[in-house]
Amino acid sequence: MDLAEVLIFDLGWIFFAAWGMVLAAVTAIAFGRDLFSPFPQRGRDPERRSV
Repeated sequence: MDLAEVLIFDLGWIFFAAWGMVLAAVTAIAFGRDLFSPFPQRGRDPERRSV
């Protein structure tokens, strides 16, 4: 491979690594409460009041 092909190859890997990190961040922001909650919520409890 010549230098131009190596550069395109490396830029492709960097792009897809960055894109994966963006997707992981968006997923963590959108579903963070569901994915990382220490106590998952089990539906509505009518006797429990929200604070």
